[in-house]
Amino acid sequence: MSLMIRRAEQSDAPAIAELQQTTWRETYSGLLPTPVLDGLALPRLYRTWRAELIRQDGDLDHGIFVAETEDGKALGYATCGAAAGQAAEILGDGEIHQIYVKASHQGRGLGRALMLACSRWLLMRGLFSGGLWVVKGNEKARAFYESIGGDIAGDKRDSMQGWQIPVVGYTWTDLYELAGL
Repeated sequence: MSLMIRRAEQSDAPAIAELQQTTWRETYSGLLPTPVLDGLALPRLYRTWRAELIRQDGDLDHGIFVAETEDGKALGYATCGAAAGQAAEILGDGEIHQIYVKASHQGRGLGRALMLACSRWLLMRGLFSGGLWVVKGNEKARAFYESIGGDIAGDKRDSMQGWQIPVVGYTWTDLYELAGL
């Protein structure tokens, strides 16, 4: 099966919304409160992704990528951009805001390919260091980030629908290494 990573377009909003609903439920069952996962309604997610994809068209520092089969079936997605506020202080210049791959396709290189796309996007924007936040109990993701050179940079609590979620920051001080350049 041939797979590709490409910059997402506005027409990808429904597929990314479905991916978010699926991957979050696969990833966070037992890690996030049930009301958070139950609140992943497709109409709301679709509106959110439509707005994000419109925003991407007007903000060159905001990148959204989709991993898909050659026949257009979306299997994963990632978003990235300039880090701001506390994230910039802890993670560096750029931030990978989201990266998710369907459980059925993990371990096939899609996560690495999405990380490569994001790191190269950030570098093209003049952002030479960066990182991401991961839910503290997500050991599979943490092992993945450590396997590709991520260093623990700190931790904090993120507010999600009124819940306080512990997260850990991973950073790459030189995105050239992550980008394979």
